[in-house]
Amino acid sequence: MAEIQPFRAVRYNPDVAGDVSLHICPPFDVITPQLQQELYDRSPYNIVRLELARRGLSSDPYELAAETAQVWTESGVLKHEEAPSIYVTEEEFEYQGQKLLRRGFVAAVRLEDYDKKVILPHEGTRSEWVADRVKLMGVAQSNYSPLLVIYRDDLISSVGNLVRAIAGGKPTAVFTPPDMPQLRLWRVSDPGTIHVLQDALKNSEIFIADGHHRYEAALRYRGSVRAEREVGHDESINFRMMLMVSFDEPGLITRGYHRLIESPTEVEFAAIVKSIETTCDLEEWTPDRGLSTADQIEEFSVALGERQGDEVTFGLFSKEPGKFHIARMKSPPPAENALDNSEYSQLHSHIIRPAIPAEREEQVISPHHDAGLIARQIESGAARMAFIMRPVPLREFVAIVTRGWRLPAKATNFYPKPPAGAVIQRFGDQL
Repeated sequence: MAEIQPFRAVRYNPDVAGDVSLHICPPFDVITPQLQQELYDRSPYNIVRLELARRGLSSDPYELAAETAQVWTESGVLKHEEAPSIYVTEEEFEYQGQKLLRRGFVAAVRLEDYDKKVILPHEGTRSEWVADRVKLMGVAQSNYSPLLVIYRDDLISSVGNLVRAIAGGKPTAVFTPPDMPQLRLWRVSDPGTIHVLQDALKNSEIFIADGHHRYEAALRYRGSVRAEREVGHDESINFRMMLMVSFDEPGLITRGYHRLIESPTEVEFAAIVKSIETTCDLEEWTPDRGLSTADQIEEFSVALGERQGDEVTFGLFSKEPGKFHIARMKSPPPAENALDNSEYSQLHSHIIRPAIPAEREEQVISPHHDAGLIARQIESGAARMAFIMRPVPLREFVAIVTRGWRLPAKATNFYPKPPAGAVIQRFGDQL
């Protein structure tokens, strides 16, 4: 049974902090060094100083993040809400030339071990990223960005209708950052309204769409505290802040999560190329030469289309310098289930693994969603080649997650990612 609760959030106080739009940022795992510097320059109160502690400008970035949060609290930049609340959200963004809205709500959800089958993962994680988030939670005693999770509404869309009704009123806060979706936020503290949401979703499974590392960090941190002392039932470390979005929400978008070949030996790179050429038919694709390399990669991603049936198709950038190729597996190995049949599993199992030993894969294969970063890495020589991947279809996502299986790490790219800093969860004896 999913337990969804309101919580006393910490939010920016515009009377002291000024324009709140300047202070939010993407979650930690998509912030490049270049973007980090831009966010630092944008505002002295940008949440990147807390969210991205592992790349802080200090010998102990985690302590610096905690100290910065304390200074902001004491000066009134950050303010604790007086009443437990949930926060209805509406994100407005453009995707492939269309303006879209994605509505949901942020709440505290009780942590459950995966074997309870209440909160369901779908992809693997990298241990160093989990450890980074655990350390930040322990030092800062806060979570700065919500996970993105998906729920199934009931047959009459009780939750969706309530969320849309709330979003029809005047928002509590509006964020218009220059390079992220617009975000409108409605604070809801009425117990009756919150009870409707709780009751409608108490038997719903919750699917993690984005935030596996942060969720597993929350489980690990809770376990470490339990090992040292008794933890009260309602202590906030038993809960994780999440943005909950319905499967039926029209603004729920998935994109491909690409793979960069960053630091292979010459032998390893030759083995990858041979593996591709042995298993795939290749077709050169010609981009619009008037576009930047990053825009060419985006155009290529769209040109790859959506997966049809059991075909296995992906893109290659710079197998030959500056060239694009469409790779189609000649005879995809028979798959026993939806997980094995995924294009990401097929790529890792039948193309990458024969060329790269398992213990070397994390050093050689780097997942990235940002076309600009991929272009820069290849043009600078820091990376040799990129696999351009198509999104996992939602039907595959459901078939995999509901059976408790996991895709390779960073296989799904739900867009947009909920920002850090709009709502903050601070730990304490009570939510």
